[in-house]
Amino acid sequence: MRPDWEEEASWIWHPHWKEENEAKGGGFVYFRKTFELRKGRHNCALRISADSRYLLYVNGIPVSRGPCKGDRFTWHYEEVEIGEYLKEGINVFAAQVLRYPYTGGGNQSVWRTRLAGLYVHAVIRDEQNTQAAAAHTDESWECIKDEAITLSQGVYTQFLGISEAVDGFKRPFGWTEAGYVPEKWEKASRYVFDIVHGELKPWELRKRPIPPLYETERRFVGISRLSEKGSKPDWLELVTYDRSLTIAPHSVITIDFDAGELTTGYLEMDLSGGQGSEIKLLCAECYENPPISVPWIRDKGDRTDSTNGDLYGDLDIYRPSGMEQERKEFIEKYEPFWFRTFRYVRVEIRTGEAPLTLRKFSYRETGYPLDVIAQYRSSDPQETALWDISVRTLKRCMHETYEDCPYYEQLQYVMDTRSQIQFTYILSGDDRLARRTLFDFYSSLLPEGLTQSRYPSVSTQVIPGFSLYWIYMLHDHMMFAGDRKLVEQYLPGVDAILGYFHRQIETSGLIGKMNPRYWSFVDWADKWKEEYGVPDAARQGPLTVYCLMYTYALQRAAELAAFTDRRSVAKEYLDRAERMQLAVKENCMSISRPGCLTDGPGLELFSQHVQIWAVLSGTLTGREARHAILHSIECPDFVPCSFAMSIYQFRALSLVGLYDKVYDLLAPWRQMACEGLTTWMEDTVSKRSDAHAWGSVPIYEYTTETLGIQPSAPGCEKIKISPQIDRLSHAEGCAMTSKGMVSVQWQLVDSTFRMHATWPEQISCTIVLPNGQIVRGEENGEFSILMDWRNSSESEMKESL
Repeated sequence: MRPDWEEEASWIWHPHWKEENEAKGGGFVYFRKTFELRKGRHNCALRISADSRYLLYVNGIPVSRGPCKGDRFTWHYEEVEIGEYLKEGINVFAAQVLRYPYTGGGNQSVWRTRLAGLYVHAVIRDEQNTQAAAAHTDESWECIKDEAITLSQGVYTQFLGISEAVDGFKRPFGWTEAGYVPEKWEKASRYVFDIVHGELKPWELRKRPIPPLYETERRFVGISRLSEKGSKPDWLELVTYDRSLTIAPHSVITIDFDAGELTTGYLEMDLSGGQGSEIKLLCAECYENPPISVPWIRDKGDRTDSTNGDLYGDLDIYRPSGMEQERKEFIEKYEPFWFRTFRYVRVEIRTGEAPLTLRKFSYRETGYPLDVIAQYRSSDPQETALWDISVRTLKRCMHETYEDCPYYEQLQYVMDTRSQIQFTYILSGDDRLARRTLFDFYSSLLPEGLTQSRYPSVSTQVIPGFSLYWIYMLHDHMMFAGDRKLVEQYLPGVDAILGYFHRQIETSGLIGKMNPRYWSFVDWADKWKEEYGVPDAARQGPLTVYCLMYTYALQRAAELAAFTDRRSVAKEYLDRAERMQLAVKENCMSISRPGCLTDGPGLELFSQHVQIWAVLSGTLTGREARHAILHSIECPDFVPCSFAMSIYQFRALSLVGLYDKVYDLLAPWRQMACEGLTTWMEDTVSKRSDAHAWGSVPIYEYTTETLGIQPSAPGCEKIKISPQIDRLSHAEGCAMTSKGMVSVQWQLVDSTFRMHATWPEQISCTIVLPNGQIVRGEENGEFSILMDWRNSSESEMKESL
């Protein structure tokens, strides 16, 4: 619905912008608007949007970045209260606007329409709430095309298009300030649209659905490598205390700065002088051997090995203006427009005829403002490290959307995001980013009924199985928040997805071979790397794993339908699921591996994935399920799971009573910690990305299994606490629900088991003790017990409460 105030301001752009201004990866336009205010306090809830991105200044102070990522029919705007930045006299609104090419290129997760534009709605009011001024975008705004910055697509960050080459001499220094004289600036051009006859604008404005990203000042913690001519103490004082460092003319120096952990942030450099110099910035996740294939296949070991490894990545290049020779007080500041991902930053400096003085080099960490409340620790100190790395990885993969990886793509994929959302619920109880994700993928629905595999994205990609993860994601939200209206809103999407798979069912009762235009990806398994994560069975026909994932989706969809009182739809889904289970058992049972399912009908090909989804979907149950899962782990003929699929493998192991196997299966995580990773790598096939939050599964395992905290009814109205003891002697921590925090402490000494748990009083809680006994929690939200857990009967346990 169009906001009432939207037509009070216009969309504007540079009057002489041409397509060639976008052909080389995009370009920037600078906008200014000055206005005068009388004495007194003022306020202004400024609304702003742009195509493609903007950075807004008020009187020289950066106050807002955006717009939040959207798509053609959902174009976000930010509302920013800027009263504290206004002053008596002349005020300036200034915006740097990035326009990405409409025909492709640039950051693939940033949408762009056929037109470029800036939109600002700004009514300034005084202390009596009377309008003192208006600074809406119209022809009174002035603008100029940027001539200093050249954007390139990059080789490593090829999905982003954020690499910069900047000629400092051409920058319009001071343009955000009131005293700037805008020579050669032009009056902006205003767009006029037909809003009477139902024709939609290129930008359908909707308020930003999530909070602004945080920006926090950070310092580099060390220097990992320095060329021979450099003085390490001098460079450390620069990055630690902002003590100026001057580099002599005709010098060449290279230095690698260490942030201490992989992070995302805006690099900041203050300098003066240096006419004729060139500064190259290379951001890298780690040290590594030369890439086997750029950027995909990598050779990585100890990520901190600066002696034998090297840094690889795309360059930002800055050529200082040298204006200090004309203005002695001038300090030149450089900051790339988009945030960078790095643990290490290499700075290579070549000076010309003049010396170059560096006055500051630091960064501002940025990301989604995730408030981590959950905690965990146990008798195994390694678990603390795995917990911390998992939390950090998740945070690094959360910005305006969830991301597969912050360094290479910054794209939101369904499979990745489903797990990330589950981790977010546990850590913070914050579902704002989850809600926008559900909306994003609903918006991505294609006419045939599938969601896109990644969204927002200017290039369309389809992985059929990923659409099913969106249904799982919606079910997760139902269990967390119990929002009936939200489920009702998205049930048409659920039916569309399930309808697509239903239409692909062959006479055998199985889902047939997928359209070759689509990528039938399942997992980044080593044995499937030649087919890019697609099982070998896909070449022959139906994929058993897709049939089972579809079955599981039908079961979850039935619960969603029942939650909204669509009982007949729920029954239809369950009937379909039962028929698919029968078809799988009739066509895909192995001859050579009795009791196990094959990857496809008539093929003696095996994977852990098929057995996992057979258990999760209830296609295999009881001893049959336990046998299949155990056999898939112990038999080398079964294609093993990667990090991405591990959360589902661990769920299956828990269901069949084999959760003790998880400790050994977490060995790759312990190995990654030993190799110096501060965030979890993407997979073992390419070793490309060192930050993929689908690997943050320890968050889930330690809270839902070791502590045993699990929702058992929509909206967390009911929970179950069922701790897994395994090798530990004690564990304690807390996890969030939509109704508040649940905490659990337990300790096992010899055969004496102690446990204490608390939860919000509005939650009904069932306790399942390690010996299998079930007791009901107290009405006041607290439970304590001291018992011989191997011998106690249910009556004895009740007496000990």
